[in-house]
Amino acid sequence: MKDKWKEIVSIAVSAVLALLLFAALLVGLGWNILLCMGLSIVSYAGFLLVLRPVRRIGRIDIEKLGNGEVLHERLQEAGRDYRRMREAADRIQAPGLSQSASELIAIAENILKFLTDNPKKIPSARRYIDYYQETAANVLENYVELQDTRLLTDESEKIFQNTAEAVSTLKDAFQMQFQKLMQNELMDMEADLNLLKQTLRSEGYEIRREEDRGEERDSLRNKKETGV
Repeated sequence: MKDKWKEIVSIAVSAVLALLLFAALLVGLGWNILLCMGLSIVSYAGFLLVLRPVRRIGRIDIEKLGNGEVLHERLQEAGRDYRRMREAADRIQAPGLSQSASELIAIAENILKFLTDNPKKIPSARRYIDYYQETAANVLENYVELQDTRLLTDESEKIFQNTAEAVSTLKDAFQMQFQKLMQNELMDMEADLNLLKQTLRSEGYEIRREEDRGEERDSLRNKKETGV
């Protein structure tokens, strides 16, 4: 909706500027009306090209992405469900569930940021967007709706307990989905680190484990303390 309004404003501003140019050329300079109309139309296209907002996913122009519009819509859908989750979580009164829901929201926020920065990964998150995140939003909203009725029955208490268990399970599911999305990046990072180690070894540098460095620091510290 926000992008749509920006586009409407850019069209309106471009039209106004083109009309002002037409009036200035026709009335101010007394040019031929057909010439003024032609220049105004060309200027309108130019103004529109300059003023029209560039739609992006993260820092990437949508038009430079294959199926950019589809990816943008999917990301918008993910953002809407994320906001539903956050708004519902903010209204939860039970301290334990509130904390658990906040942890769930933190994972969802990380996933949304990752998808925004890596839009080509959005198709791989289809299951997460269509099922897991939407389900989480529904669970939290249903809980808040029941909470606000202040209904205290055996059935409502059972639902409260089931919701707490569901949120805990969803946290694990969210984390697993995030790991799947990050799998290629983790593999690339590991490959880069292995290549770095091989390069350092080939150039004569010694690769030491962090544990060895810690033992060396402890040994030096002991020597300083004992004076030996």
